[in-house]
Amino acid sequence: MIAVWMLYCLGIGLAFVIVGHALERGLHLAGRATRWAWVIAIVGSYLVPVAAWLRPDAFATFAAPIPVVAESRPSLPTSTTSTNLDQPPPSAFSLADLDRPLRWAWMIASLALILFVGVGVRRLIALRRRWRPANVDGRNVLISPSVGPAVVGVWAPSVVLPEWALEVSPHERAMMFAHEEEHMRAGDPALNALGFWLLVLAPWNLALWWQWRRLRLAVEVDCDARVLAAGCSAVAYGDLLLRVAHQRRPGLVGVAAFGEPVSFLESRIRRMVARIPRWRWVGVAAALIVAAGAIVAACEAPRPLVPQALAQEPAGSQIAGPQTAWLRDNVRQFFPTLADSNGPPLDAYLIHDAQRRVYQGTVTQRGRDELRATDLRRVFQAYDRGHDGWGVVDRGALRGIVRDNVRVIWLHHDPQPQDSMPSLEDRLDALRDQHERVIREAIVMVPGEVDSGVRLQLEQTLEQLRLQQLADARHDAIRKLAQQSEPAAFASARDAIAIIVDSENRLVAHASGTYEPGKHSCDEVLARLLPAYRNTRFQISGCMTSENLGRVVIYWGQLANR
Repeated sequence: MIAVWMLYCLGIGLAFVIVGHALERGLHLAGRATRWAWVIAIVGSYLVPVAAWLRPDAFATFAAPIPVVAESRPSLPTSTTSTNLDQPPPSAFSLADLDRPLRWAWMIASLALILFVGVGVRRLIALRRRWRPANVDGRNVLISPSVGPAVVGVWAPSVVLPEWALEVSPHERAMMFAHEEEHMRAGDPALNALGFWLLVLAPWNLALWWQWRRLRLAVEVDCDARVLAAGCSAVAYGDLLLRVAHQRRPGLVGVAAFGEPVSFLESRIRRMVARIPRWRWVGVAAALIVAAGAIVAACEAPRPLVPQALAQEPAGSQIAGPQTAWLRDNVRQFFPTLADSNGPPLDAYLIHDAQRRVYQGTVTQRGRDELRATDLRRVFQAYDRGHDGWGVVDRGALRGIVRDNVRVIWLHHDPQPQDSMPSLEDRLDALRDQHERVIREAIVMVPGEVDSGVRLQLEQTLEQLRLQQLADARHDAIRKLAQQSEPAAFASARDAIAIIVDSENRLVAHASGTYEPGKHSCDEVLARLLPAYRNTRFQISGCMTSENLGRVVIYWGQLANR
């Protein structure tokens, strides 16, 4: 997910690089300060991704190229009380695999930049202690052996001059002072520092590096323009720039130098001697159109959305068949009132076991588009991301059953002994009390009229829990029969037991064998261990493990009434 968002932010940043260049050109032609073009570019490069993260509904989405493993076991007539026995094959490499290394690389890069600044500031402080204060041409400055001319500091800047600057003509020193004083008057050191710290937040974004570099150039160009506007000669000023660049030493952190960086000199001198064309307002209009188009493109760019396992199999092979009926029937049973078109946005959760028995339905306020493990655990505390499957049901499969602003999520969780959930008896008693209380309150509030939807939902939930209670009783009986009929099997940690029971859960046949890992259905293993029942149609069948059985797997089938 991090890799996808990095690519998205990089794309937004590149769009705002276009915005910055267009606005810089337009502001230059209009005779305005060009630094604001890159301030807008840097701010926009952050603002759009942050808005896409905080207000996802305002942006279109595209599915990120991250494969997900869809939970397809609910379509199989099997049952398990622990983890799935058949694990999916390892998935192919995806961008999601890069999340952990990218997170570490991000943190290391940001810390490295902070360390770089810290070392630079410490070096600057050490050098500044050796500089001597002086009054030159009526101005209080610092004199250094070789640093400068420059502005030192961010919040309380000072001008520093190299010793060789004391030997130049007063006119040249006046131009140096004019340049540095314009930097301080415009707050350029603070602007450069702010741009750098925004870069520290996302050091991996190459577009931001380019924007910050262009911001520094624009700051120098604007400063040159103000100095020339005050009456300095462009030729003399350009010669001074070249002379300072020849004398200067490598830059220091926290120093805005007269000739820094050297790579900007050509661009600065070209801008000083360039003439404004007559058609400049046409150029301004064209630049604004390009900038506006790039901003619109950045805002309309779809944000990444990690695909989630949908309730249907790929290409809709199962959603059009029995699984559609299963979904629609359970939604009608647990959420009969969600078809009302005037309701608020909601999330409806169907929690079922491996045999597709829904034993809990929960409705919450609509959450974020991209569900996370924490969201699922908030709704269902026993959710285990390592074992449980989940998915968002395609709205097309539930058309006419739930309104458009309702999202239905299924969650496959086989109840475990360690689940922090009330017992079935407690839940049945609580639901009975709730059922009676709702009916009493409805009768008191509106005599003769009872909310049939609420009443039906409670009654059907009670029925679901009753069926779950019967299933748990059957599982307990099968475990006991397995321990009684095949005691030797528990001496091996990889044995499998086959049990056949009748409709009253009485033992009919049993066998044991070697557990063979692989993609075998419960019925296939049952037929291998008990070949005489290979062609038998069971009323219900499944497989299970249990904490107190070690690693023994029980495969079972229940015969229909005869």
